[in-house]
Amino acid sequence: AEKEVTLDIGIRLRQLLEQATFEVVMTRDKDETVPLRQRTSLANAQGADLFVSIHLNWIDGGQIRGIETYYLGPTEDPMLLQLAAQENRDSGYALADFRKLLDYIYLSVRRDESRRLAESVQPTLVTALRRQYPALANRGVKTAPFAVLVGTEMPAILAEVTCLSHPEEARLLATPQYRQDIAQALWQGIRAYAQALSRFPKISQERRLTHE
Repeated sequence: AEKEVTLDIGIRLRQLLEQATFEVVMTRDKDETVPLRQRTSLANAQGADLFVSIHLNWIDGGQIRGIETYYLGPTEDPMLLQLAAQENRDSGYALADFRKLLDYIYLSVRRDESRRLAESVQPTLVTALRRQYPALANRGVKTAPFAVLVGTEMPAILAEVTCLSHPEEARLLATPQYRQDIAQALWQGIRAYAQALSRFPKISQERRLTHE
């Protein structure tokens, strides 16, 4: 199940980050349901510098092996709007809440930083995994109004790290090495973003990262 695979990847990523002296706060570390608002509230309460939500893609037809990374923003893509509606169903946000939050966020520096974080993570995922699995498709960096990204007060992304609907990807995801490869690729993207920011002058500095 997606929840089991993403938790395993998250724990592996936490180990890599902690080895580099990041402070990591998990929204969950066992099989439990955490409401979307609670996830963002936790990140905000901890004063997190980054928020990374890990997901597995599902593309009908089972023929595409795609990776894509999202940051908060508008979209006219009907498939993405439908996906966001499904993801946001139990968020507790009303439509008016979304409009107010989005109007503020679109004008803020946080949106630009979220885009830079997404643009750092997406290519590292694609490059790292294509070395061994060249059939993976780069579906790019995209914007969508996911509730889990709306409520955060720090740069935030949602990474669809691979495609569970593809039979070969599902088989690979069952292997510890592939999950470790994904965690390593996420770590490389986060590290590259951190090193590029003036507020993170050295990777050895302790920082907080909240990750789902």
